[in-house]
Amino acid sequence: MKMKVLSLWCCAALFVAGCATVSETGDRYRAAVQAFRDGQTYFAFMHLKAIVKDDPTSPYAPAATFALGEYYFDNEDTFNAVKTLSDYVSLYPKDKGVVFAKLIIYKIITEIKKDERLSEEQSALIKEIRKELFSQPLFLIFYDRKIPRSYKSIFNHSYLVYDYVDKIKVFRDDKSFLELSP
Repeated sequence: MKMKVLSLWCCAALFVAGCATVSETGDRYRAAVQAFRDGQTYFAFMHLKAIVKDDPTSPYAPAATFALGEYYFDNEDTFNAVKTLSDYVSLYPKDKGVVFAKLIIYKIITEIKKDERLSEEQSALIKEIRKELFSQPLFLIFYDRKIPRSYKSIFNHSYLVYDYVDKIKVFRDDKSFLELSP
């Protein structure tokens, strides 16, 4: 009998601790969103970084990781942008923003670093992304139930992809962001 009571108490304690973690992560996520709305992007960034570091399995971690990569990209920290977005792609491969993370990585490597010689790893990554984008019918990658794939990030950037017979056009905040041809 004592063993059952002890087991019940342990389960209850673990449940409460689990709820506290989820709620703390949720509170941090809401604080990040509010900080961004208040124009305090750096504080939003710090809250998101804490979510990713302290609770990478939380339901908020994928969106937070993508937003961190965006933050680095927007602040021209290309090294950390590529690293963070690559981590996002490998940790959350089925998340809605993965295609857009790959496209940001592609843009960084091909456009921002165009004056530099690409490393073998970067060249391989570019080939992998292009192969993924152009090796199957594009509507299978970008369309779900015939609706264009879109994504809205925590930092309020909206992404939208249109495919044409001869190219893919990616828009970020209703402005042309990237255009790819096979």
